[in-house]
Amino acid sequence: MDADWSVELGADDPVLEIPWSSPDGSERYIDLSQDLDALAEIPEAMQYPQLCGFLVLINGRFSPWLSAKCHVWLDDELGEAEQIYDAKLKMCSYIDLIRRDQSERFSFERHEEWVKLAIWRLHRLAKQSMACELTVRRCWYHTGSHAADDPVPGFYITVYVFGYGNGEAQALASWAGGLTRVSFVLAQLKA
Repeated sequence: MDADWSVELGADDPVLEIPWSSPDGSERYIDLSQDLDALAEIPEAMQYPQLCGFLVLINGRFSPWLSAKCHVWLDDELGEAEQIYDAKLKMCSYIDLIRRDQSERFSFERHEEWVKLAIWRLHRLAKQSMACELTVRRCWYHTGSHAADDPVPGFYITVYVFGYGNGEAQALASWAGGLTRVSFVLAQLKA
């Protein structure tokens, strides 16, 4: 599987805040580890059973991760480096992950180790029409009982999974296979 990792900690790079909510309150952080029935509140999980399966595994009690945010889309604009897949479309997703153990959320070195190990394991899988990118980013954690408390800086990982194909069904199947592989690798990244 094609896989790569990066670090984005610059002033203009994306950040996450936990818990989070959209300005209008229609979207928010849902702790699926406490209530898997809340998957019904995540439109992408209801539309894509493959993503739902990823979220169930990654938020399961034996996984070291919790999902914080996700999105899925179809894209017909492929970059030059993606020409190796000989595809016309790609199914794309991102899933933001935080560590389940709160004490593990604040070490950049550990997050970097986890993404490097995951990439090494993903590279060992057969080459197929799928790719993964893991990015370490900054997260502001509200650790007090009130959302107005000063947040504590820590880290999270954005997991991008791409599946390539000449039609939507083929791209979806490649993406689904990628999600499965990535979820199993990530679920094994213990402390």
